[in-house]
Amino acid sequence: MAVAQSTQEAPLIDHARLRRLDLNLLHSLDSLLRERNVSRAAASVGVSQPVMSAALARLRRHFDDELLVRRGNQYELTSLAKQLGPAVTDALRAVDRVIGAKTSFDRSTEHEFTVVCSEVVAAMLLPRLCLAMQEAAPATTLRVVEPGQLRGVDIADHLAASVDGVFLPHGWLSGLESIDVLVDQWVFAVSIDDPAERLDLDDLNTRPWVVAQVGDREVARGMQQVLSAGVRPRTEVIVSGSMSMPFFLRNSRRVAVMGRRLIEEMGQLYGIREIPGPWELDTLRTAFWWHQSRRDDPAHRWLRTLVHDVRDARGAQAAAAE
Repeated sequence: MAVAQSTQEAPLIDHARLRRLDLNLLHSLDSLLRERNVSRAAASVGVSQPVMSAALARLRRHFDDELLVRRGNQYELTSLAKQLGPAVTDALRAVDRVIGAKTSFDRSTEHEFTVVCSEVVAAMLLPRLCLAMQEAAPATTLRVVEPGQLRGVDIADHLAASVDGVFLPHGWLSGLESIDVLVDQWVFAVSIDDPAERLDLDDLNTRPWVVAQVGDREVARGMQQVLSAGVRPRTEVIVSGSMSMPFFLRNSRRVAVMGRRLIEEMGQLYGIREIPGPWELDTLRTAFWWHQSRRDDPAHRWLRTLVHDVRDARGAQAAAAE
């Protein structure tokens, strides 16, 4: 006879372990990990040094680890302490969201929004977003994290845990809600004083290249299209992201694939220009993505409204066309 299985899911939280640790110690742990000094940690949370020393002793017993080890005149973090740092920050933010939960966002309160964004999109869009935030809620702060810092991290899980949203092109994420914010076009770029009027296939195979990587040895979609066409670039420079590419293009014969918007905005300043190639490259659509767990959060709803209002006109047109 088959035994009926319980439909009740296993608890996600070890309540017994949680009861053994005073949650107030998380603030002490966060301060100790940041300051790496008992006296400074005590001052940062407004307690005496003996109180912070007692908290450190309790934390050491709980984790069965020294956490802070004296090396000469300073303290160093143990391997476990280094691992705990990001998790403690995420936990404190999550607790703060629970305690501060409201039906509407109080614009007079201090609130930090964290978004993941490439340097190019940050330059194009985020100044407008930051201005709108400061005009509507002066106590808010915008923290911008580069995508490279999330290598090896499941972005969807990271969105659920500690990030309010991520600005990424379509094709990187699926199953998440989003707002289209920026439409761009991949184009070929050269130095502004390059005498060529256009590039042919032979140019692409013989000229030196500046190539941008967007991940672990992965190149951007526009460059992938060039490689798929059979071009074997003679790569001279590899950079992380696009903002440094102009410095290696100007006053040289190098060629690169970049977003048109960056050239339109900063080409004269950077000394680069767009040049026609053997074929037209793909369109690049960037969106603001967020985890569904944040859909009903009042602060996040307010942030999404601002993103919607400040998005690029071409991004709005692309969204309307769908």
